[in-house]
Amino acid sequence: MSQELSDDGQRRTVAEYGRQMLEQGLTKGTGGNISASHDGRVAISPTGVPYDEIEADDVPVLDEKGNKLDGDTDPSSEFRMHTAIHRERDDVGGVVHTHSPYASTFASLGEPIPASHYLIAFAGDQVPVAGYATYGTADLADLALDALGDEYNACLLDNHGVLAVGPTVEAAFEVALMVEYCARIHYQAISLGDPAILPDDEVDRLRTLFEDYGQAADDDSERVAPDPDPDHLPNERQAVADLGRQMLADGLTKGTGGNVSARSGDHVAVNPSGVPYRDVTAETVPIVTVDGEQVAGPQNASSETPMHTAIYRERDDVGGVVHTHSPYASTFASLDEPIPASHYLIAFIGDQVPVAGYEPPGSEALGREAVDALGDEYNACLLKNHGVIAVGESVEAAYEVALMVEYCARIHYQAASVGDPKLLPDAEIDNLLERFANYGQDH
Repeated sequence: MSQELSDDGQRRTVAEYGRQMLEQGLTKGTGGNISASHDGRVAISPTGVPYDEIEADDVPVLDEKGNKLDGDTDPSSEFRMHTAIHRERDDVGGVVHTHSPYASTFASLGEPIPASHYLIAFAGDQVPVAGYATYGTADLADLALDALGDEYNACLLDNHGVLAVGPTVEAAFEVALMVEYCARIHYQAISLGDPAILPDDEVDRLRTLFEDYGQAADDDSERVAPDPDPDHLPNERQAVADLGRQMLADGLTKGTGGNVSARSGDHVAVNPSGVPYRDVTAETVPIVTVDGEQVAGPQNASSETPMHTAIYRERDDVGGVVHTHSPYASTFASLDEPIPASHYLIAFIGDQVPVAGYEPPGSEALGREAVDALGDEYNACLLKNHGVIAVGESVEAAYEVALMVEYCARIHYQAASVGDPKLLPDAEIDNLLERFANYGQDH
């Protein structure tokens, strides 16, 4: 690839992810900045230009010492911090600096974000804090480098914001999303109680696991050949693709987190691992058996497939499973507390939303914990330090349950934040469960 083409690609990426940073609520106005490097050349967002107005041609290109090589605009005032990281970290090809509000809250407290949610492993065993220095200075660049070291993919900037890095801008942006998500979960959890913190050895294991997260870009050896019958489970595959995008739109997850599956007989359509929901089509949705063997699909099935198939094997009444990282429900998951009946819509789930014990994501053990927590009577459970599992007779019904879990979690969180929520008596819950069993057009 020519250097000119490479520069063009990096400039387009910087422009695109600048707009996404604004759309995802990771900054306001013209705050924050993004850079992408290739062969010692760094494309970086221009200073003071609204993100929705930045085109690829507006993105300047620097060398790793900060000298401008190309472009008619001035680089971000934080170019020293970006170029220092690209220069000192050979593993970094993208840097994303955000002012995301929950993470910036901890930055203003001067407190790291601990491992109260397993997705902290995208950043490290925590999100450390770099000391304060005036924005745009070489001093801030040095402090950021010290905080990141060789092992962290993100740090907080004291009284400022967040710095996230990755091998690509796309990867760095995913880290920035996960930092803000983990910050929100931890903020909400400590507002109500004492969140459970994952032990160091588990976070170390997760960090190793995340090194190979998603689809291997340069190794197709373990992928399944495209389905010879493109009409196999067409409705289920389409539903999985559609509801994945809907899950993002409804705020039930961030990035590529969570997963959706739909069952037909002994086969299950489930979303592919680590693929952005916007890129998933019905044709790319993998198919597995209820025993977990992938039989179709050009990409690897979700890493949480063992949990989905474990539920299908144990619950004949389940035709759809939705796993979310919805923020209010995940707050109670990190507190290891069930969501009680402070709102009547809890009856979509049962008399509460119980909590499954912690096991590593993607493991058979997590599937067993989820099965045990759901039993025969619950349509959802929380996964400790993780998220939510919702089930239903169809994937659409499971999605409705997932929405109700998050709604009830939000109501209970807000009520508990200002007082002592009233809980419905058992007799009324039994009445509601009976009514909801036949919920629909005739009632």
